[in-house]
Amino acid sequence: MSDTSNSDPNSNPDDLPTSPCVGVCTVDKETKMCIGCLRTLEEIGGWRTMTLDQKRVVVAACKQRAEDAQTGPGSASN
Repeated sequence: MSDTSNSDPNSNPDDLPTSPCVGVCTVDKETKMCIGCLRTLEEIGGWRTMTLDQKRVVVAACKQRAEDAQTGPGSASN
């Protein structure tokens, strides 16, 4: 029997992207993004019908948004 445990909750054996939801479901009125997962309302609403590639793009965008938030507004961006 193989070990299927994985320390990274955002990966799995089939390379299927998991939802970035962290259970803090509150939308910022200015940015129109969830303050927990950093998805837009459109991304949240469309998650169940997105293709795997679209989900990967959303996950990557959320990671980038989190990084951008940590560096602060005075940092240079792409």
